[in-house]
Amino acid sequence: MNIVKRTLRFVAAVFSTLVVAGVASGAQAAVVLSWSAADIGMAQTADFNGFEPTIIAGLTSKVSYTLSSIGNSGKTWTFSYSVQNNSSSPVDTSRVSGFGFNTGPNVVSASATGVYANTALNGNVPLLGNREVCITGNNCAGAGAGGVTKGNTGVGTFSLTFATAPTLLKLSDLYVRYQSINTNRIQGGSAVGEASTPTAGVPEPATWAMMIAGFSLVGASLRRRRRATITA
Repeated sequence: MNIVKRTLRFVAAVFSTLVVAGVASGAQAAVVLSWSAADIGMAQTADFNGFEPTIIAGLTSKVSYTLSSIGNSGKTWTFSYSVQNNSSSPVDTSRVSGFGFNTGPNVVSASATGVYANTALNGNVPLLGNREVCITGNNCAGAGAGGVTKGNTGVGTFSLTFATAPTLLKLSDLYVRYQSINTNRIQGGSAVGEASTPTAGVPEPATWAMMIAGFSLVGASLRRRRRATITA
């Protein structure tokens, strides 16, 4: 019985860790993505809606953030990004002209390459207010030309530099900016979107193996107890 209890506690602890990490499904009040210095190579993805200020049906996108490297004595964290404009009907055309977020700790400087080669700090985003980092074709307010059009994907990198080396980096209040929107009710309009569904990094195979082993131990213990009862 003690073995069963200990195994159940172990499985519950592992499952709880997975839930906290965002692996378990379910709605979240706020999307916060986080990486430690040991998470180089880990990708996390967020889905985005679109509104101006009401929700625009079919206006959606997805951004993936992958921690690529850490340099400058741990102060500069570089990510690769992939922005997918997966808008659908009734949206005829749309363009993701930029994206951004707040950071924890506060960022000192930022730079970017690829589809979005410009960055701005502490800019005001229409409908959303201040965002600590904006990665765009121009600026936070207008975002300018360029970006990723409907049905396409754009990639690049961005680097964040901090005053001191973080042990844990968090990205929160994630957003995207849309322009050139054409629908049955909007012609050439603009909008913004906030992160709605996070997908955290996939757990290591060893973690799943431990959970499977834990459930197997519980099952084996219960079968032994049942056989002992029948024999008695």
